[in-house]
Amino acid sequence: MSAVELYGCRGCGSAAIEALLEWAGIEFAYREVASWEPGAAIDALKRVNPLAQVPTLKLADGTIMTESAAMIVALAELHPDLGLLPPIGDARRAAALRWIAFIAGNMYPAISVGDFPERWVKSDVARAELKDGSVDRLKAYWTILEQSLSPAPYLLGEEISALDVYAAMLSRWRPGRAWIDAHCPQVAASIALTEQHPAVARAWVHNFKT
Repeated sequence: MSAVELYGCRGCGSAAIEALLEWAGIEFAYREVASWEPGAAIDALKRVNPLAQVPTLKLADGTIMTESAAMIVALAELHPDLGLLPPIGDARRAAALRWIAFIAGNMYPAISVGDFPERWVKSDVARAELKDGSVDRLKAYWTILEQSLSPAPYLLGEEISALDVYAAMLSRWRPGRAWIDAHCPQVAASIALTEQHPAVARAWVHNFKT
C-alpha cells in the first residue's frame, strides 16, 4: 500500500493535486470522500483534517497537508527536477506563486460562497443574490488573469507549470468554460493545451465529464 494518501472527491479541488501526483510519478492511495455524506469515509477524513475538506494529503513521512496551494508548493519543493514550478531565483517563480495565491485567496472563496451561501445568509432571496454575486466576482477574477498574463503558450511562458493545472481545474467550475472561452481567449487556449498533458488528462478522466 502506498504511504502517500490523497483524500478527494471527483470534480472537487483534489483534481489538481491528483494531476500533480500523477505528473510527479508518485504512487498514492486515493480516498474518495464526499464531505456532504456521513459515514466512515468522512469520519476518517475528520481524524486528519477537522475541517473535513478535500484535498487533504498525507505525505510519505506521515505529514498531513491541507490547502491545495500549500500542497502545490510542497510537491514542487519535494520534486524540484520535475518542473512543477519554475526554479527558485527565476522571475517566473514569483509570478507562479502570485497567481497561485490569487486563485487560492480570491477565486476559491468565491466558489465556496456560491456553493454554500447558507453558511453566510439565512433567507432564500439573500442566498440567491449571494450566489449571483459570487459568479460576478469570478468573472472579474478571470478577466484579471486574462489582462495580466500573456500565455506563450502556457500561462507563464513556454513550459507548463502547476499554475496551469490549478487554473485548468478552476475553469471547470463557475462561471464555466463556455464563458471563459468567450471572454478570456488567451487563458482559455492555455488551459486547453494544459489539459492535453498526459497526467492532467488522466486526472480529468477520473474527475470530469469530457
